[in-house]
Amino acid sequence: MNTRILAAAVALAACGTAQADEWKLSITPYFWATDVGVDVAVHDRDLIDATIPFEDLLEDLQSAALIRAEAMRGEHGIALDLFDVTVADDGGRVPLADGSGAELALDAEVGMTIFDVTGVYDPKGDGQGLALFYGARILEQRENIVAEIDDGSGAGPGARYDADDRFVDALVGARYEGRLTGRWNYEIAADVSTGDTDLTWSVAPAVGYAFGARDQYQLTAGYRHMAVDFATGPNVDMDMKLSGFLIGFRFSF
Repeated sequence: MNTRILAAAVALAACGTAQADEWKLSITPYFWATDVGVDVAVHDRDLIDATIPFEDLLEDLQSAALIRAEAMRGEHGIALDLFDVTVADDGGRVPLADGSGAELALDAEVGMTIFDVTGVYDPKGDGQGLALFYGARILEQRENIVAEIDDGSGAGPGARYDADDRFVDALVGARYEGRLTGRWNYEIAADVSTGDTDLTWSVAPAVGYAFGARDQYQLTAGYRHMAVDFATGPNVDMDMKLSGFLIGFRFSF
């Protein structure tokens, strides 16, 4: 009898270990209603200090892909976070300052990609408490601008500007997840990166509500602020800030 009990205990322990070693996957499409602020200074003189409201960005939105994926096995895992947005403004017109009555016709397409690829270390391995992130952040800016002078008799002289700037940073961060009450929980995440940018950092508090037979679904709402200090040329300083409310829906497998 004792032998049978011992064998059963070993079998249960082995089963528990096998379950603990299984991969746990989650996918979270999300929506970030962010304003975009841009500051540019040359020789300590401010040239641009502007904020583009989310409503204006949404009006000119051409494409968007915002998704986070995470795979954990015990204490360790990997995470991918993609934010990719392109806005387009076709047919915009700006009067020339020479008094001729001519206008500058603008067709512009501007895009930004932020892609985080990180390892994850969760000391408890249960998705609760403190977890650490380490890896890389890739930021890419894309501009495609066509300008033509229109004096009323048809399109005149024009110019085209294309740019594709990519910045790669080393990234470290932390996340803390805790329970509130029932199926409600909270999360605070923060990270910092540097390399091709002088410094990039972000912070994102959020609350979530889990549901489903195994709490495999979760609706999350919060706020995210990100600041980017680009490494530009001598005597040139360019900063970008993205801030806004965030909502996501997580599927766990």
